[in-house]
Amino acid sequence: MTIPATALSESSPAGSDNIALGDNVIRTYKTQNREILEVDHKYESSGQDADMGKHKKVSLIEQADLGTGAVGKPILGAQTVSAKAELVFTDEDNNDIQLTSAGKVNLSQVSLASVAGIMALIYPVGSVVTLGVSTNPATLFGVGTWSAIAGKVIVGIDAGQSEFDTLDETGGAKTHTLSSSEMPAHSHGFTAYSPGSARGAVASAFDSQYSDIISTSTAGGSSAHNNLQPYIVKYCWQRVS
Repeated sequence: MTIPATALSESSPAGSDNIALGDNVIRTYKTQNREILEVDHKYESSGQDADMGKHKKVSLIEQADLGTGAVGKPILGAQTVSAKAELVFTDEDNNDIQLTSAGKVNLSQVSLASVAGIMALIYPVGSVVTLGVSTNPATLFGVGTWSAIAGKVIVGIDAGQSEFDTLDETGGAKTHTLSSSEMPAHSHGFTAYSPGSARGAVASAFDSQYSDIISTSTAGGSSAHNNLQPYIVKYCWQRVS
C-alpha cells in the first residue's frame, strides 16, 4: 500500500488561523483523501467518468482472526492460517470457511453434494460417455443411473435420411448375405463340345446321339460377408435418469 504523501490533521486549521488559509487546507484535504481512496480504486485528481470509484483490485490485510460476523453481515478477509494469509469466510456463528490453501482453491471445503451438483450439470440425462475403464459412470461421477451401450456404434441424427432420423433408433448388422436382387449383374462362361472332337471313342459315341453338350461352372458359397467398419472397442454408457 502506498502511504499518502500528505498527512491528515483533523486539528488543522486552528480556530485562530487566518481565514484566508482555508482554501489551501481544503485542497490539502482533497489531495490526502484522494491518495487514500485511490488505493485499489479508480480515483482521478480531477474530472469524472463512469468508472470513478470502481475497484481495480481488492487488497486484504492479513490478521490472526477475522472476528465473528453478524446477522446479514458475514466477513470475508485474509486470515493467518499456518503462518500464511488465506482467504477466509466467517459467518455470524463464527464458522470459518477457508477458501484457499497454499495458493490454490481449498478443495477440502467442497462437499460431495456440491460436486455431484456440478457433475449433474455436465452430464444431464441423455448424456453418452465413452470410457477406457469398466467402472460405471455413477461411481466415477457420483450422479445418475447409467445404461451400457453394447455392440453398437453411434451416429449423428440426420432428419434428411430415413435410417438416422430418429433419436435412439437402432439398425444395421455385423454380417449380411446377399439376395439375388442385391448381386451385381454378371455372366457365366460355358464349355460346348461338338461330335467328333478329340475326347476319345466313348465320348464320340455319346456325341453321336447329341449335337452339343454345354456345361457351366458353379461359383460362390452363399455365405454372409463381413459388414463391419474399422473399429476400436471402448465402454459406452448413456445416462437414463
